[in-house]
Amino acid sequence: MLCAAQASASNRAPVALDMRIVGDDAVTRIVIEFDKPVDVSHQLLDRPWRLVLDFNKIGYGFDEKSVNKSGLVSGMRYGDMGGNHSRLIFRTSRPFSVAALRSREDQQTGRHNLVIDLEVAGEDEFARALDRSITTSAVVNTAQKQDRIGAVHTDDKPFTIVIDPGHGGIDNGAIGVRGTQEKDVTLAFSRTLRDRLSRFKGAQVFMTRDSDVFVALADRTGFARQHQADLFISIHADSLRQHGVRGATIYTISEKASDQVAASVAANENLADSVAGVELPSEDTAVSDILVDLARRETLGFSVQFARLAISDMKGFARLIKNPHRYAGFRVLKAPDVPSVLIELGYLSNKDDEALLNQTEWQNGLADRLANAISKFASLSSRDIETNVAADR
Repeated sequence: MLCAAQASASNRAPVALDMRIVGDDAVTRIVIEFDKPVDVSHQLLDRPWRLVLDFNKIGYGFDEKSVNKSGLVSGMRYGDMGGNHSRLIFRTSRPFSVAALRSREDQQTGRHNLVIDLEVAGEDEFARALDRSITTSAVVNTAQKQDRIGAVHTDDKPFTIVIDPGHGGIDNGAIGVRGTQEKDVTLAFSRTLRDRLSRFKGAQVFMTRDSDVFVALADRTGFARQHQADLFISIHADSLRQHGVRGATIYTISEKASDQVAASVAANENLADSVAGVELPSEDTAVSDILVDLARRETLGFSVQFARLAISDMKGFARLIKNPHRYAGFRVLKAPDVPSVLIELGYLSNKDDEALLNQTEWQNGLADRLANAISKFASLSSRDIETNVAADR
């Protein structure tokens, strides 16, 4: 029994038990105490200036609120990146250089301290260090997707729905007025919706994530395309400066936002990769292939049709924002061949919406109505959809 317990302990992921940040605007030391040795790599990011630490899977045993953000460090973020990777990000108030990064064992406590010394630097010096840093953002893109994918069915393909719980892992998303985290709400509701849809004969459901891990925006759309999804639904619960705004909203893709709220929500959601320390790919400015453009137009018609069906079924149960079908340039909706919508369940910046989003009964009711809309959408032929969309123009 003792040997088994020792083996189990040795296989357990290291845990960051404590963290201290001390220093001033010129020199700052970060000390992270682990219960066992860790391997770490680091990289630098700018706009804003950040130090990124990448680990194999670790646990988090410290109280973030008790960590004093002092010296050069102005903020911190941490979480899992999918697969077997974890990440800590330290945001700084000024450009910096990494003077030292080393691990040492504390002989008294037996803990393994990771010590990082930061020194203030000029922008040119930081830029040169940035060029030299080893990019590890590919960790996200090469995560073991098979863990969350399952098999793709090709024979007598059922109607396939991909549910995308927004944010996750190192990316908390919005934080509610009472502390609710968007990533938790979206995952809980997505699981509820998945369970409702699993009752439908002839349908199969996948989720881009089924745990608290980070998934890059491109991986979410790629996941839907890999599974030849007939419908992609990204679930969110954003936060706005206008705390009086509340109610569910359904977004479809457009290069031009329908209104200022839509533009603000899209801007927030499109920052997800940057928040997690993943560098955004440069936009391709080349003229799109005409076949791709035609596919996008056809797909948009399907997306709009589902948005209207969903709004119709949600009325009478969920509170809807004024003009509930809106549109903006969401990166997660850009798959050219998958009908896609982004649903804001409500806004965590509003205390009444936040309370509803945490109610199991409300989640169940809304999932029932969305499942009903999905069932209707699945039964429509492409001719029906094209005719209905054209009639509304």
